[in-house]
Amino acid sequence: MEKPNQTKTETEQSQNRSIKLDKCFFGQKTALKVQYNQDKNSIYIGIGKKDEADQWTWKNAKIKDTEAAEIIRVLTGKTDSTSFYHTYNDNITQIWINRKEEQVFFKIDEFAKGLNTGEQEVLKIVLLEAIRLQIISP
Repeated sequence: MEKPNQTKTETEQSQNRSIKLDKCFFGQKTALKVQYNQDKNSIYIGIGKKDEADQWTWKNAKIKDTEAAEIIRVLTGKTDSTSFYHTYNDNITQIWINRKEEQVFFKIDEFAKGLNTGEQEVLKIVLLEAIRLQIISP
């Protein structure tokens, strides 16, 4: 028998089936998240920024597997930077990823987040898995 506080709503269960990967790298005021949505067979990247009232605002973009691979190339030091544009509902978003010494910085519009070396290693694994899931998904 389930305990009342363990019962999930139908919406929560649906969301859990839809998002196969969901990793977020939090800082004090900014965060970077990567998600793979199984229902849409899509990879998403987002940067969040916390305001003075401790509320998060997010800038998100759907990325292609080849763009995820370009991010991995920056993370592994094979290239110093990459960038790409996305258009959704006539809204154009540019995403920049740049390496500076040991840090890798992500920027979507005016939102930015840096990752240290450990976070970069985890992000590489998450992106590789998201690409794999996208390829094998029906």
